[in-house]
Amino acid sequence: MTDQTIFKYDRYEPGKSYGTRDFNVDESTVARWRGVYPNDDDAGVMPGGMLAMIVIDAVLTLNSPRPPGGVHGGQTFDVERMPHIGEALRTEVWCLDKEIKKERKWVRMRSETRSLDSGELLFTGIMTTLVAQ
Repeated sequence: MTDQTIFKYDRYEPGKSYGTRDFNVDESTVARWRGVYPNDDDAGVMPGGMLAMIVIDAVLTLNSPRPPGGVHGGQTFDVERMPHIGEALRTEVWCLDKEIKKERKWVRMRSETRSLDSGELLFTGIMTTLVAQ
């Protein structure tokens, strides 16, 4: 692997889409989640805690390989509706912006997650990451 293939700070371009990642909200994945978080149990819909998991998976998959040592700085969501169990989702990821503060390289990624079947917007998110040097 060359230095050019590693997804470093310089490769993030504000406004650029990095593609999409699909996720199926299947019963077995939800059951495993509820095995760890039993109180995250709204009938018929995906547990709310899984929102972050879906977006982090999309960002890590679409922006890799990454150097070790990055730090998840925070994440926010605007939810139109929670995905139903059995629903297929598609998450698109963009670089919202990036900046260097006190010699630290911060990137904010924007995501939109839609129902794969209908295209309905389900939730959006912004994830802030301290990118490894």
